[in-house]
Amino acid sequence: MADGRLRLGTHEFYCAPWDYRRMPADLAGVLARAALTILKGDLNYRRLAGDRAWPPDTPFAEVASYFPGPVAVLRTLKSDVVTGLSPATVAELDATGQPWRTDGSHGLIQVAGTDWIAASSSVQ
Repeated sequence: MADGRLRLGTHEFYCAPWDYRRMPADLAGVLARAALTILKGDLNYRRLAGDRAWPPDTPFAEVASYFPGPVAVLRTLKSDVVTGLSPATVAELDATGQPWRTDGSHGLIQVAGTDWIAASSSVQ
């Protein structure tokens, strides 16, 4: 932080009830200049994905393609909204009979819009 390579920022939009497609131009400009924007939490993930019932194998990079710059999300699953999973992963998790999408037992780290990392990856 001392040399400016990592910056924390806030904007009144972060408290608004809208998804990131409705972010104001001044915030979009700031995020477009960032090497990587890191969003944390289930709510920010849902705001990025438009809180839509995407098929879970929809590529995360496709869902986040409108974001003005590279974006990474760190999330514990607490809602049904999920993207970027392989059909095999979804089948395996569904076969457990547990509410894995909503019970907080699984998490995701997903990245889109960068040349230096895979477009999407997930972890348990």
